[in-house]
Amino acid sequence: MRNMMVLLAVLSLGGTAVAQAPEQQTGAPKLDQVEKIALGTGVEARELVGEATEFDVSVERVYCWTKIISQNVPTTIKHVWYAGEENAGEVSLNVQYPSTRTWSSKAIKPGKWRVEVLSETGEVLASTDFTVKAHPRPAGP
Repeated sequence: MRNMMVLLAVLSLGGTAVAQAPEQQTGAPKLDQVEKIALGTGVEARELVGEATEFDVSVERVYCWTKIISQNVPTTIKHVWYAGEENAGEVSLNVQYPSTRTWSSKAIKPGKWRVEVLSETGEVLASTDFTVKAHPRPAGP
């Protein structure tokens, strides 16, 4: 009995322990996310060159470069290219590593463009807009 009293005294001097349930997450973490999306005139050594959001039609081809962070490898993402509101093409890209730099390119014509990056399930992960300018017509007599 004396041991029990000593134990109770030690416990009361030691403070109070509080048990807490782990914090609930408000939503599941995203398996795929775009860390960066950019447009340019080429890719060299896996890096974008000529980064811009406005291009002259003489460029002929624009590159969409993305850095993907994924907890779900291997997976596939898709670049969907739009000329105005018209789907101008889709490119499936393999993601083999948790951090992957990948890109696609498209021959261009003048107008407003958009590229959407879609997850394997079709979720829009990111998008970017750009404009292709036509050559000005020379003033005639």
